[in-house]
Amino acid sequence: MAEPAKAPVKPAKEPLRRRAVPWLLIAPAFLVMAYAFVLPMLVFFRYSVYTFERGKLIDEFSLATYAEFLTDPYFHTIIFDTVRMAAITTVCSALIGYPLAYALWRVNSPSLKRWLGLIIFSPILVSVVVRSYGWTVLLADQGPINWFLQTVLVFPEPIKLVFNLTGVVISLTHVFLPFVVFPIFSTMTRLDPTLREAAMDLGAGWWTTFRRVTFPLTLPGLVAGMQICFTLALGAFVTPSLLGGGRVLVLPLQIYTATADINWPLAAVGGIVLLALAMVTVLISNRLLRYSEV
Repeated sequence: MAEPAKAPVKPAKEPLRRRAVPWLLIAPAFLVMAYAFVLPMLVFFRYSVYTFERGKLIDEFSLATYAEFLTDPYFHTIIFDTVRMAAITTVCSALIGYPLAYALWRVNSPSLKRWLGLIIFSPILVSVVVRSYGWTVLLADQGPINWFLQTVLVFPEPIKLVFNLTGVVISLTHVFLPFVVFPIFSTMTRLDPTLREAAMDLGAGWWTTFRRVTFPLTLPGLVAGMQICFTLALGAFVTPSLLGGGRVLVLPLQIYTATADINWPLAAVGGIVLLALAMVTVLISNRLLRYSEV
């Protein structure tokens, strides 16, 4: 006689206390983010729709500041220069950072690897003001770099390397380079060495192995580093102010000027535009990365 079918056993529910543990663990981080990011952004949005007339802030809803910011060619130029500065800095950091990360990865000596990592990380440990003034001295018309170019390479006259976009990009690349190197290096350290060995066993040379195996697998680290670099470069304030000499007008400087003039709506709109530029860049780069993995 066939046994009666048994009802499926329902899995025991996880205790409520255990289910609540992950939420309790992320609660402090959520509160910090809410206080440090969400609330300021809400204040930004609130001030951005205020009216500013004759040096006074009026609590009246108005989109006039948005219209002014998005239609005035002056602000278009500032946005373009900001994106251009961040893009050039990011490309330069990637072109220097990837070979540097690869060389650091290939170093066999642990002590040498630690020292090289410390040297790469060292720009972050220096004050931004001290670093900017240091680059001002190095890049000056009578500085050591121009002396070398004129004396050794026989350049006829000094090259203008400071108080322009060139000096700003050089200084920003110097400080943001670690943010590109270390994500790439971290990705490289997680690579399975047997993949490279298998490619070489199949007759692939160094370049083919790098192009077909190493680079595609480290591309997420490169994209992450470039995202960080671009976002930080968008918000750079001290370096464009000191090394730009008033000739490099970027969005953070415009926000500072609007804040000094008590024009809170214009400063708030500038901050929102800056955040939107960073978010759009991250979304586009993530989409391109997914497309490249297909």
